[in-house]
Amino acid sequence: MDRKALKLDAKSLLNAHFKFFFLLFLPVFVLEFVGGFMYAPREEYNAQLNSDMPVWTGQQTLGMIIILLGSLIAMGVAFMAVDAMRQKLTYEQPFQKSMTIFNNVDYFLGTIVIYIIEQVFIFLWMLLLFIPGVIKAIAYSQAFYVYRDAVDRGEKMSYLDAITESRKLMDGHKWDYFVMELSFIGWGLLVVVTLGIAAIWVQPYMVLSFGNFYRELIDEKDHPETLADTLTAKPSDDSNDQPATPDNSNDSQDTPKE
Repeated sequence: MDRKALKLDAKSLLNAHFKFFFLLFLPVFVLEFVGGFMYAPREEYNAQLNSDMPVWTGQQTLGMIIILLGSLIAMGVAFMAVDAMRQKLTYEQPFQKSMTIFNNVDYFLGTIVIYIIEQVFIFLWMLLLFIPGVIKAIAYSQAFYVYRDAVDRGEKMSYLDAITESRKLMDGHKWDYFVMELSFIGWGLLVVVTLGIAAIWVQPYMVLSFGNFYRELIDEKDHPETLADTLTAKPSDDSNDQPATPDNSNDSQDTPKE
């Protein structure tokens, strides 16, 4: 899988329709900022550690709820990113498309239940060792997209089947996914340095890139013969391009030494 090509396609699409994607992600940005601000502990909480007053406050609870709401909306936006990379998205009504997760009950319930099941499985794997848990988290990463595609096709797919299908899709591609995640570390640092301002561009870029990753997985699954034909055709094509020589036995003598 060509990671650089996947990211370049996502970057080109984002730059071409930046205004649309900014407005598409705007509810996510706002909820993340407001929820994070409310959830963050204050200085006076440190003094409360030695008092009878509770450290956890209602404001923090509300902040956590807002963050979770933003995460749900972000999942719906990720569905739109996949559609964009499939060239099935119309670049209009961004705010309405932001609420995609709430426009379909199956999307909403599927996202919540699959997330809960995944976290339980990952936790159980991490009871063994940390690394197996990380590997399984990567293996399950496509389950939301898989389930959403099944809903759009009108197919009945259980939540566990979506996770299983994700694991099958990621077979042989977990390292590709991990390396792609690592490739965004520098962008993450840029977001930190700019106090979150760079996220206006970086977050859509990341979501589009991973949406393109899923699109490529599905393309490879649906059209495996394309890659096989390319690999088998290339040697024969190269051989046809070679100039004919009257005497192959003298090739080694005619080849210049480096």
